[in-house]
Amino acid sequence: MNLLKKKVLGGTSLALSMLILSACGSEGTPATPVDTSALQDKIAGLEKKLTEQGIKSDEQAQKIAALEKKLTELDAAGAAVGQGVNGQTPASAGNNGSAGKGDGVLITFAQYEKLEVGMSVEEVIEILGGEGEALSEAENMVVYNYKGTGGNGANAVIAFQSGKLLTKAQSGLE
Repeated sequence: MNLLKKKVLGGTSLALSMLILSACGSEGTPATPVDTSALQDKIAGLEKKLTEQGIKSDEQAQKIAALEKKLTELDAAGAAVGQGVNGQTPASAGNNGSAGKGDGVLITFAQYEKLEVGMSVEEVIEILGGEGEALSEAENMVVYNYKGTGGNGANAVIAFQSGKLLTKAQSGLE
């Protein structure tokens, strides 16, 4: 009797399982259509962003290439300035002064006006009466600061390259 109960219960549970499975099948329930237009719009937007970024990257690469070319040209021009006749580097870089701490010379505007680009260090020292304080030194360049007569902070800045006056600037000299 026990065995018969087990068989009846087993058959019933099998039939019930089959019924449940058939109710869950796809044939009985219609599928809901998926709206792909929204997804396609998102994909199109992402593709547009990728294209824009690609264009920006190309523009940036072109700008970088142009800047690198300009830098190369400037390097070549700087090297040419340091060259002598026939591309030879001069044997002597020239006297740029002692580049010391200066000798306390106070200069006037009249002295400053006498300075001309291309003058030697010796000519400048003769006009100004001494050397100023060295602010900066490089291989063949020295920049000097001279205290000046005039108001508080009056000064002149003079740069020599290869022993020649390269540039001058002043503020408040009298």
